[in-house]
Amino acid sequence: MGKVDDKKKQKRESLLGAAFALFTSQGINDTSISDIVKKANMAKGTFYLYFKDKFDIRDKLIAAKARQLFFHALQKMKENGLTESESATLEDAIIFIADSVINALDEDKRLLGFISKNLSWGVFHSLLVTSDEDNGYSFYEGYQTMLRESGRQFRNPELMLYMIVELINSTCHNVILNQEPVTLAELKPELYNVIRDIIHRFEE
Repeated sequence: MGKVDDKKKQKRESLLGAAFALFTSQGINDTSISDIVKKANMAKGTFYLYFKDKFDIRDKLIAAKARQLFFHALQKMKENGLTESESATLEDAIIFIADSVINALDEDKRLLGFISKNLSWGVFHSLLVTSDEDNGYSFYEGYQTMLRESGRQFRNPELMLYMIVELINSTCHNVILNQEPVTLAELKPELYNVIRDIIHRFEE
């Protein structure tokens, strides 16, 4: 990456970082573009070189944060040798990733609140198909590879993944933030059993 590209990346990352800090501290509605560029120490015109408006930077931020969670989960899975294990099933792999993501959200409750409040189908789809700018990684490509390597056939794999993500998003939010109606430790085994059921139901 050249110096010009590197500076552009740094500016974009600074704007994303400033937006995340403001969105999670005072809310999206109470945050203006002027607030974001002031915190990032940039001119307002610079913002529009990278984003259309504050809702565009919100969506890009959610996709980037979620993609990072999934990427780190996959890295942990490889480090644990799960991808090479002959005894590991697709269910084992997806639940390992889910567990890694849930633990990360439990450790960063600001991130949990931000993603849970703003995850939409449009953002989710963008997360699936868009490659990470740093490593060229597309989560959906990794997911499709997992499905192929399982040697099994699934109908509508995108819907299957969406339902799993939505299940995790909806059930973990209140449990992590308020420990209600159960603790996270109590939720996990029940949640993972349901994920296994979802995968089974989509198998052809």
